Amino acid sequence: MAAGRAKLFFVFYNSGDAKLFYDIQGEGQPLVLLHPMPCNHRFWLQVAAALTPKYRVILPDLRGHGQSEAGEGSITMEKLGRDIERLLDELQIPRALFAGCSIGGYTLYELWRKVPGRVTALAFCCSRPQADTEANRIRREEWNRMITERGTGDWIESMLAQLIGSAARRREPEKIGEAREMMQMVRPAAAIALQQGLAARPDSVETAKTIRVPAFVLAGGEDQSSTTADMKLLADTIRNGGYSAEFTEIRDAGHYAPWEQPQMVGRLLRRFFDSVS
Repeated sequence: MAAGRAKLFFVFYNSGDAKLFYDIQGEGQPLVLLHPMPCNHRFWLQVAAALTPKYRVILPDLRGHGQSEAGEGSITMEKLGRDIERLLDELQIPRALFAGCSIGGYTLYELWRKVPGRVTALAFCCSRPQADTEANRIRREEWNRMITERGTGDWIESMLAQLIGSAARRREPEKIGEAREMMQMVRPAAAIALQQGLAARPDSVETAKTIRVPAFVLAGGEDQSSTTADMKLLADTIRNGGYSAEFTEIRDAGHYAPWEQPQMVGRLLRRFFDSVS
């Protein structure tokens, strides 16, 4: 292997009723990046380029996404958290740094609730701490009926319209097609199971009060799902619980801020993790 070139692995591990995929890039302190729904580990690849010179970056496909199986029943945050705990076991990693976007961040709340001793630092990107509103739950039920009747095509187009900010659409319209390719890997049954799990996810505001590791909170100014106000609430809640939380907003980014602004997010995460590791 050429000097300075990062090692690259593509492997699977078993987690309960599902075989799950992960990728590892770089060497150093372990850093786990958790992607949003309905993408996969490729969501983080451009951001990871800023991190691999110093960190062993672990990029799983969450249950039901990418090359990972969905298993049986709803894909709950509890299942996703347990999957990541098993991944740490598989790799014999006692503690790690973590960053998550959207459902990836919701998984971090669960991980903190269950195994806080395995967490060195947390970066939440566009991952509101509140549970779904009743309106959101109703909308997820409507999407699931649509997926059952017509497949995932219309649902994916709805996701693309809602989750990618207008600035990214104007600046790099090709990103729409790239995101669509990731989303099309999610099978209809997995999409329904994911929506069910998101609708049932617990409120994590009280969990945020208990966070006792360095935290970084990122908001996209164009994000309609986890608004800037939602993410400020998260940062303030962590601080009010007695610990530090850095807050940053990228004004011209939507819910997929790390995908839309990978160089900027890569620099922000590198600076944060360097400061705490």
